[in-house]
Amino acid sequence: MSLRQKHRLSFCYCNMGTMRRFFGRRRKPPPETYQEPAVVRPNPEEELRSFRRRLVQSFVTSALPSGKEFLPVTEIDKLVTYATIRLVLPEKASTDVIDFVCGHGKTLFLILVVGNEASPNDLLAIMESCRKHSMTDAHLPVDRIPCVGGKLPCHQRVAHHQAWDVFHDKLWAHISFRFFQDQAMFTAPVILKDKFIYELKEGCVLPITWKAQKPHIGHFSTVYEAEVHHAHHQDDRYLGESLKVALKQLKPLTSEPGYNVETAWNHETSALEEINKLQHKHLIRPLAALRCGPEHYIMFEWADGGSLRELWESQGPEPKDLDPDRIMSVIEEVLGIVGALSTLHGTNNRTKTGNVVRRAADLAGMAAGERLTVPVPHSVKPREGETKDYSPITTPDTSKSPRNVPEIHVRFVEPSDDEVSFRSEDPNRSYVSEESDASSDEHWRHGDLKPENILQFNQSQTNDSRWLGTLKIADLGLAKQHVFATARRKDMTNQKFTTSHYEAPEAVANLHLPRSRRFDIWSLGCVILEFVIIILYGNNGLASFYDQHKIRENPHTDTLYFTVDRNVARVSDIASHWIAEILNDPECNRSGGSALADIVRLVRDRLLVVELPSENMVPSQISRCRADAGELKEKLEAIWGKAIHDESQGGDYLCFTKDRANIAPPKPLQVMKPKRTAAKSRLGDDLLKTQPNLEVREPYQYRYDSGKITN
Repeated sequence: MSLRQKHRLSFCYCNMGTMRRFFGRRRKPPPETYQEPAVVRPNPEEELRSFRRRLVQSFVTSALPSGKEFLPVTEIDKLVTYATIRLVLPEKASTDVIDFVCGHGKTLFLILVVGNEASPNDLLAIMESCRKHSMTDAHLPVDRIPCVGGKLPCHQRVAHHQAWDVFHDKLWAHISFRFFQDQAMFTAPVILKDKFIYELKEGCVLPITWKAQKPHIGHFSTVYEAEVHHAHHQDDRYLGESLKVALKQLKPLTSEPGYNVETAWNHETSALEEINKLQHKHLIRPLAALRCGPEHYIMFEWADGGSLRELWESQGPEPKDLDPDRIMSVIEEVLGIVGALSTLHGTNNRTKTGNVVRRAADLAGMAAGERLTVPVPHSVKPREGETKDYSPITTPDTSKSPRNVPEIHVRFVEPSDDEVSFRSEDPNRSYVSEESDASSDEHWRHGDLKPENILQFNQSQTNDSRWLGTLKIADLGLAKQHVFATARRKDMTNQKFTTSHYEAPEAVANLHLPRSRRFDIWSLGCVILEFVIIILYGNNGLASFYDQHKIRENPHTDTLYFTVDRNVARVSDIASHWIAEILNDPECNRSGGSALADIVRLVRDRLLVVELPSENMVPSQISRCRADAGELKEKLEAIWGKAIHDESQGGDYLCFTKDRANIAPPKPLQVMKPKRTAAKSRLGDDLLKTQPNLEVREPYQYRYDSGKITN
């Protein structure tokens, strides 16, 4: 083999080895590198449509106005989140704009979305403009301004908030969503603890999720039993639950001459706002006063037990067996009502009557070598184991007279121009400042106490397990505030008429004189007497008492409790007869003493008294006049104290004979006695003397001494 051939063969072997090394071994793949997949951003248009569907599903239907919808405030934070807004707005939206929407423009953004006409780009442009002009949720709701979408400096022609300059942008002109109408669905008010008056825009939707089909309809107002959405109230007892309320809607009544619903709402709201500050357990506390354009509302918490009248009617026609616990609860709740009146009356003692009483006491003290003063009445102190409850409460409107209660016509005179009048919603009533000495101190009287205006709250609201629950005075919007001295009413011919069974005699017999706070004491005396009749004789007994109105001599002026002849008033023979018969009842006419008998004597001697304090009276004469709330409270506390002491000793002061099945109510009085004009008591200095309602009987004196009451 030649040398050339050897070289060729060597070269082939070399190449074959190389090829075997290259192709004979498996080549390792190069290391893989991670590549981020392409981000597919959701379509903002689709996200906006989905978001709009969620928003619409979150609305709640309101019952007032019926059929309108509102968005609960708790849903706003659920809907508007950073992640959601990031998807709904275009990709170019900056972080600052998204932060603004989530922090200060949630409601603004939702109003724009619900209009169903703004695109994602429109939303972004508008929210950027809102951020630029500092237009936030705090500026809602917005009044409609006439130059939306124009570059003209409309602030020179139309006054509005500086933030509303955002509406000058042209983008508002070519977008036709109903921003001004839709905002009502997002601005339903939240009833706050520390706010009472709410001025709302016309068309505002109230957060009322339900209202009864049959409201209490009165001449001047309609009261609905209703429920406030759980997210729109701050009542600690019902957190997370709907709050049942009584919603009073005032009627415009353009047909009533001289009546103005705006004035009526302002006066009643002012009274309720001031009385709210007293915060007494037995006084009504309204929740809110709302004005929605032409509509006027006042909201109260619903009384689950109804009114005292309804409680009486539920007791049945026949009397129930007497129960010491039931009688004790009556005493305690009446004492609570009196304490509330004492608080209501006692905010100013520098009145004409107060001065008379103080002057008489000072004269008596000077004669005895010392100077005496009359203390201002004070509220009922909580009894042992009791805590004050300042929870707000409500009242249904009971403008119509209850069944079987006799009606009378009582004359009221409109105030003269120089009088300061605090008028209720009823134009037929004039609550005119009365016995003030031109001091600036304020005091109140209710002016319309009756069973319909005393509400019962059961255990569910007051944690009170007693059958009577807690009684509270309602309809305080009719209360009258005394601020300045009152001029005499000059026009005695301008009279109007109303109906009442519990009015004091001075409502008829001395129309030209101002009314005293003791006006309420007479009314309360009537209520207490009827309560005793219910306890002893049931509804049949009370119906028999009411039936006595058929023998009244003058149905236009006389009530079951007083009669009037030529401006001379006296306690009626009907009331005197029934009181005497009740005191002869086996439960009351016993030597060991009776709580009910002491209460009836208190009504007879200190409440149903025509005489009022007047100038030049000495203390002994004033002691025979109608009591004030402070004195009444002290005497009731004495009765309550004796009942507590007697009960601890196993006595029968509260209840002696439990079975009342065979005890008939008093026999009706058949013939009215003729009236006499000779009198020892009077209604005013310039009136004729009136027939004494108690003759010369000394007032029943209570003294609590080791649990005993003596007279």
